[in-house]
Amino acid sequence: MTLYEVYKDSLKKLTNPDSDEISVRILLCHNNGIKSMSGFYIHKDENIRDLPLFSAQFERFLKGEPIQYILGETEFLGLDFKVDNRVLIPRQETEEVVTQAYLRALQMFGDHVINVADVCCGSGVMGIALVKKLTVRYLFMSDISADAIEVAKENAKRHDVIANFFVGNACDELVKAGAKVDLFVANPPYILNKEEVDESVLKYEPHLALFTDEKLQVFTDIFEKLPKLKNKQMLCVFEIGYDLKDKLSELIKNTLKNVTFGFVKDINGKERILIIEMR
Repeated sequence: MTLYEVYKDSLKKLTNPDSDEISVRILLCHNNGIKSMSGFYIHKDENIRDLPLFSAQFERFLKGEPIQYILGETEFLGLDFKVDNRVLIPRQETEEVVTQAYLRALQMFGDHVINVADVCCGSGVMGIALVKKLTVRYLFMSDISADAIEVAKENAKRHDVIANFFVGNACDELVKAGAKVDLFVANPPYILNKEEVDESVLKYEPHLALFTDEKLQVFTDIFEKLPKLKNKQMLCVFEIGYDLKDKLSELIKNTLKNVTFGFVKDINGKERILIIEMR
């Protein structure tokens, strides 16, 4: 069967063909080594290389599994990363966090060599992307999940990035190692209400990386350790839940001294990025 024949046949099985047809094309392009979506129509009359593989992947998609897990990879700021159900799928909001971290690091540190920490790193996309943009001496990456760290190690190797990896709660292991940090980024678990989460996320993505408690204990743990990690000065950039501004503001005031902080809205107008400057 040609790619186009498989494509047309697959569309008949979709519940939401208007929104899901692009995923069919992505699967078909990946199957035949086609690098762009526009290339699908150029190569649509070619025979599909591995129909049984496509059929198995398509069945997984029909059951709701994210296409990134099916393919085992995703794109983040123009870089390809390995992802599977051991780590969260990086989203557009996380790209915005990294962009903010990069731009503000340029303002704060200029072209100086800096140390970067990526805490609750998951697949490692934030730290690795920043190493590609900035002049970095040391990259520290930590996560409470040993499985997530294994994925981060694979992604660091994929992008020829040397990093120091730690398995443990928040910043604990970095403090024990005596790490000193200039740029600190984190995407901690920040969701309070499971009812707000899509069914596919609940079913397939790791809950340990998604949900926090009402006391925001993971943020408390991080804030309490930040002064011990600070180099001469430190820029901290967090991805946060849209509903956490007031809680985090109070927590920062009760935990940290001599810092300035603020919140940045994402592309959807929600305050999803927390910036803390420690000088």
